[in-house]
Amino acid sequence: MAKKTLKRNEDGEKLRMYLIGLPLKDSSKMVAKLAEACKVPLHTVHNWRAGLCRIPELAKDKIEEVTGVKIFRVD
Repeated sequence: MAKKTLKRNEDGEKLRMYLIGLPLKDSSKMVAKLAEACKVPLHTVHNWRAGLCRIPELAKDKIEEVTGVKIFRVD
C-alpha cells in the first residue's frame, strides 16, 4: 500500500516539476490545455499536480502527447 501512495506522489511531483519549469503565463495555459485534452475538469488537473489523486495511465499518455515531453517515462 505504501508503494501505491509513493507512486502517486512521484507522478504528481513529475507533473508539478514540468509545470514549474514553464513561465507562469504558459503554465496556466498548459494546465487548461491538459484539462481539455484529457477531458477532465480544471480542478482535476490541479489535484493531479498537487498529488491529491492518482493520474490515470491514459491521461499520462495524453499529457505526454500534448506537452511533447516524456514526463512520466524515461526511455
